[in-house]
Amino acid sequence: MTPTLHHVPRSRSSRVVWALEELGAPYTLNTMAGADRTGAEHRARHALGRVPVLEDDGAYLFESAAILLALADRHPEAGLNFALGTRERELVYQWVIFAMSELEPQIIEVRRRREEDPDHTATAVERVSAATALLETALTGHEFIVADRFSVADIALGAVLDFARRMELLADRPQIERYVDALMGRAAYERAYASP
Repeated sequence: MTPTLHHVPRSRSSRVVWALEELGAPYTLNTMAGADRTGAEHRARHALGRVPVLEDDGAYLFESAAILLALADRHPEAGLNFALGTRERELVYQWVIFAMSELEPQIIEVRRRREEDPDHTATAVERVSAATALLETALTGHEFIVADRFSVADIALGAVLDFARRMELLADRPQIERYVDALMGRAAYERAYASP
């Protein structure tokens, strides 16, 4: 059965569209308006009304990181993850979770509170700076974050770092800027973010 991704453009679900485009496997995209998320039909998919939700075989999977990792597992031929039990696979888990836990929440804090709470925002900016410094060190001499091979870790990081760039949080990180530019230049990225 072809999976369906329930999607709101320019949300966390866009990174899942990117992964689906990298896979090249068939999928259906149910593009929703923000208001659609509060309806009973979508609440049956995700009780909190969030996206993304991947639907297949009558079951639902949510949380973009979980979906990215699951898609890579379902399609090992695409090479978006490494073999089970390898150090490289462990590092993919590490960087996907790092993107979601160390980077994204702080960037969201900057976006939400930049105008109303400069002190709180400064703390969030410092945390983003520390996280991107660590990431810049890990990327030194490498095109991709794990074993110089594109993986779902690059999708997770690339999507979150693009958000950081839009919040003007990468100005002092030229190596990360180059990394993001290279990821954004991928054909699958361009197709995913051009989709409605």
